[in-house]
Amino acid sequence: MTENSLSQPENRNPENMESGSSGDSTGVGRKGIVAIVVAFVVGALISGLIIGGFAFLNAKTGRNTANAANGSTSAASDANDSCSTTLNVVASVNQWGSLAQELGGKCAQVTSLINSTSVEPHDYEPTPADLAKLSKADIVVINGAGYDGWAEKAQLDKSKQTIVNVGDLMGITATEEHEHEHEGNDNESGHHHHHGSTNPHLWFSPEAVLKAATAITDAYTAKAGEGTDTAATAQRHSNAWNADYAEFVAMVNKARAAGVKRSYVATESIISYLLDYLGATDKTPESYTNAMNSEGEPSAADLKSTLDLVSGSDVDLLVVNPQEMDGFAEKLNDAAKSSNKTILSATEQLPENQTTLLGWLTTIAKQALANDTTNGWFLTQDVADRSMADYEGEWQSVYPYLKDGSLKKVMEAKAKKGTMSAEEYTKYYDTGYKTDVERITIKGDRITFTRNGTDTTATYKYDGYKILDYKKGNRGVRYLFTAVGDVPDGAPKVVQFSDHGIAPGKAVHFHIFAGDSREETLKEMDNWPTYYPSSLSKDQIVEELLAH
Repeated sequence: MTENSLSQPENRNPENMESGSSGDSTGVGRKGIVAIVVAFVVGALISGLIIGGFAFLNAKTGRNTANAANGSTSAASDANDSCSTTLNVVASVNQWGSLAQELGGKCAQVTSLINSTSVEPHDYEPTPADLAKLSKADIVVINGAGYDGWAEKAQLDKSKQTIVNVGDLMGITATEEHEHEHEGNDNESGHHHHHGSTNPHLWFSPEAVLKAATAITDAYTAKAGEGTDTAATAQRHSNAWNADYAEFVAMVNKARAAGVKRSYVATESIISYLLDYLGATDKTPESYTNAMNSEGEPSAADLKSTLDLVSGSDVDLLVVNPQEMDGFAEKLNDAAKSSNKTILSATEQLPENQTTLLGWLTTIAKQALANDTTNGWFLTQDVADRSMADYEGEWQSVYPYLKDGSLKKVMEAKAKKGTMSAEEYTKYYDTGYKTDVERITIKGDRITFTRNGTDTTATYKYDGYKILDYKKGNRGVRYLFTAVGDVPDGAPKVVQFSDHGIAPGKAVHFHIFAGDSREETLKEMDNWPTYYPSSLSKDQIVEELLAH
């Protein structure tokens, strides 16, 4: 029994926290720099190739990821920034602006002229204030390739300003075919855009992002001066960023080595650079793509064949741009929903729930690869119904062990990997684990809840599952059960299980959500009492949590 996914306002996903990711699904999981380099090299050797041209050592700057300052990791702390010079940086769009900010830290004052997914980039007309900001900037970062022609045509002084044009870095310029049309009616988005043979969405190209990061860091060093503390700060941020990039490449190589292959249909080619990088296969019919690119309407036959592809078993993903959803894109989106197919939604501008460009690309890559079920990266069509038998047995709450200090070692281990102190993690899990039910016993379709030695039992029927989409990009699955018959006091009317699984299989532990209303219980994201088999000792549970 399948259901549409339900978006959640917060990423209070116990499965993330349990896996030691500190709830931040956009990160890759920090490791030591040496470990990152080893993972990268091993992944590359296993897969037989290194995807993209990542250079650990930049001959010009002596940039060496393996020697990142003091073993710094992703998003080098701005608190350590020392700036003799603060550089004024203006980016045409926030995709590149976020990268410039991450690389400059406190030493860069970055303004992105287009800074929201609510702004239609193809309709954008710069204001006099925008043009003034461009003219006064020390460093200007533009996409190029015809995407932000208004910025390319601005009155810039190349003798005084440094212009980072990503299209130029990639050797890609706008073609004569590049044009924007903005006419439409009430039933169409009115924002169709045709890029001809040029795909200007360069921020989705890992190669272009790498080249842009190098160029921006070089610009910071040149403007601030070699040997200055501003240049040193930029270098430190660059080292941290390069470590992240190495992990990103290693993740992709690992997926390739494991034989992960994806095929997709796209309503437009917005993330084709990234999908090509992942080794995905574009199954979108050429005739459909050509019709959309030429601002025409696909024929009835072309539309039907594309709809059939989306609904069929040969395609894993439908890629949509929510900023460009015309009637045909909506039809494909509906077909994907009705066939329970994975929909990958990618905006053009950096969305509000993402802070860095590489973090965003990593999230989209994980969504497309969908090969890490434990941490919430899976295909919609792989989710299957389950029965109460998967949870049968006698289970003990871990909450008493948190309260008596037995989980102190677990919280300390999380603090070493995550973003909070051991005390903060303890407080977080006190909210998450909290329950007065010390034991749950499940047999057949009956669940017994034990409080202070008193048992309360009710009968439950399976009521399908719900896929929850979290703000940070990953997902979870709740398996739903509803009480039937007389429900005694102390027994919830609704229980929902989450245990990392998305298909039939015996649970080794679970998080349980309970309440009187199915929809209200689905909204619960802060309290997720967690249970392990009663046969496990306290020390064994600690070992399980440390390994989890």
